[in-house]
Amino acid sequence: MSRGKQFTVEFKREAVRKAEISGSVAQTARELGISEKSLYSWIKQYAEPKSLDLSTATVSELTARIRQLERVMVQKDAQIDDNSYSAR
Repeated sequence: MSRGKQFTVEFKREAVRKAEISGSVAQTARELGISEKSLYSWIKQYAEPKSLDLSTATVSELTARIRQLERVMVQKDAQIDDNSYSAR
């Protein structure tokens, strides 16, 4: 059974960038022929972290930020591992 289309990381990052610029996930998804659900997932995964005002941020905002930064660290670690593996 097919899992649907497979998109490159570059495509996903570009889709996220377009959604951020346009301010409309729905419109960007329609233009790119992808589901909003996919685009929201990519935004969660690839969007640039937003800065928080620590004096006014809620616990849930801080927790979400920590999770986002942890995902970024895992991705960076995987990239380093891939690069060191391919250099062998």
